Amino acid sequence: MKITAADHTNWRVRDVERSLGFYRDVLGLEPFGLEEYERGEHPLVSLRVTPGFILHLRPDPTFEAVSTGGYDHLALVVEGTNLDALAERLKEAGVEIESRSENVIGARGSGEALYVRDPDGYLIELKLYDVESEVTRAE
Repeated sequence: MKITAADHTNWRVRDVERSLGFYRDVLGLEPFGLEEYERGEHPLVSLRVTPGFILHLRPDPTFEAVSTGGYDHLALVVEGTNLDALAERLKEAGVEIESRSENVIGARGSGEALYVRDPDGYLIELKLYDVESEVTRAE
C-alpha cells in the first residue's frame, strides 16, 4: 500500500456564507457545487484548493468555535504576492493576523508564513516559498 496524496478535508462551519466570505472572497479559493448546495441537492459546499485537493464546508448551525483537540492548522501555499502585501490584503479584509514566521519548514522546503483564523476559529497558515528554497519533487 502507498498513500499518494491528500484528497480533501471536511470542516463543520456555523455559517456557510460567512465561511465563503473568507475562503472565496479573501483567500480566492474557487467554490464548486454551490448551486446544488443552494437547491438542497448537496449537503456541503466544496472549494478547490489545488487540482487534487478540496476543502468541504459542512453547515452545522449548532457548531461551536473549534477547540484544537489535537488539530493544529491547515497550511495553504500562496503565490503571486509577498508577505507584506498579503498581510495588507488580509488587514483590509478585516482578518486579524495571529502571527508571522520565517523559515517555516513545509513540503517544498522553508518559507515565510502568516497565521490567521477563519470565521469558525480554524487556524490557517498562509505560506510563501522562495523559488530558490523549494525542494523539487524529484528529491
